[in-house]
Amino acid sequence: MDDPGDRVYRKTDRGMGEVKSRSGGLSARSRTALILVNGVDSLAALRAKIGPDADALVEALATDGHVEPVAPPLRRGADGPGAQPLPVDIAVESIVPSAFEASAAEVRERLAPLRRQALARLAPHYGPDAAVVAGPLLQAANIEAYCAALAALETKVSVYMGRKQAVKLLAGLKPD
Repeated sequence: MDDPGDRVYRKTDRGMGEVKSRSGGLSARSRTALILVNGVDSLAALRAKIGPDADALVEALATDGHVEPVAPPLRRGADGPGAQPLPVDIAVESIVPSAFEASAAEVRERLAPLRRQALARLAPHYGPDAAVVAGPLLQAANIEAYCAALAALETKVSVYMGRKQAVKLLAGLKPD
């Protein structure tokens, strides 16, 4: 059975617009929940950040069209009860990542702590808009896109803080 705590939500276009414009009249708790929904953290992780009312807040945001569930990853064979076998005509090479490619889960796992650090560092300077400022960094699908977004973020922050302070603020956020 599907555990609700395993569900992952992401902002819709309406949700991103609400974060930027603050025009929807959301309560402070709902707005905080909307900002923290990032398409990576599960509902269980959001409960730890938001509190026990996270389920109700996220459900209300979903009902209003601000967030939507992320599709669960496709199962790759009989790795659990009810798992569907792969069609015979799929090549094995398309399933197994090469030694040089990281799977999406590995990339997410590797970038998640860096993304959280970035938000934590930007929050004192940008407040609740830190998620908007770091938007491209949070939405990067691979390491190359993350690094490009980090460089763009450094440029953006340097306009307000100066180059040296921006470099100092964002130091250590590049993946190894």
